[in-house]
Amino acid sequence: MKLPSIVLALALVVPSLATADDKTTPKTGDTTKDTAKKKLGETEAKILSHLHHVNLMEVDMGKLAQRLGTAAVKKYGQMLVTDHSTADTKLLAFAKKRGLARLPAAKADSDAEKAEMKKQMEEMAALEKLKGADFDREYLRMMVEGHDKELAGTAGHQEASADDELDTLLADRKVSLQRHSDNAKELQKGNAQASK
Repeated sequence: MKLPSIVLALALVVPSLATADDKTTPKTGDTTKDTAKKKLGETEAKILSHLHHVNLMEVDMGKLAQRLGTAAVKKYGQMLVTDHSTADTKLLAFAKKRGLARLPAAKADSDAEKAEMKKQMEEMAALEKLKGADFDREYLRMMVEGHDKELAGTAGHQEASADDELDTLLADRKVSLQRHSDNAKELQKGNAQASK
């Protein structure tokens, strides 16, 4: 099993992992505090870890599309690589600025999460055997499903976060995820111009 498959499975299985803990700090409207020195709570660290793993998975999925997809899906894959690489660079800089030199690993704890992870790993293995239009069809289905799950998870992350700066990163992420989902849906309809 390839590492990107495991990263994909973990990222798609545990979108709500970071929202399971109680808030470690109360949410305030005061954004005038010196946030550069403010350490992040455990909940925020888990959210960042999840986002990092999703970004890595999306970069790998974008590269896979560039290798196995048709021209329109290759272009979509390039958009994923560019957008998620940029997002991850910003995320890691934010984490470092806030005292997290290393992000904790995301993991599946419940039987349901483990079963979902196994299912995702099997889907990835099958996807890697496809090419062209067959690859496109399955890949785009996974992209729509995965991005829509992440959109729902991002809303939960925003609720769980007690950090205004992280909330801004999450809001930006929602816009990007929605665009990726919308573009994948357009490509499913046969609109080759969707990945602009």
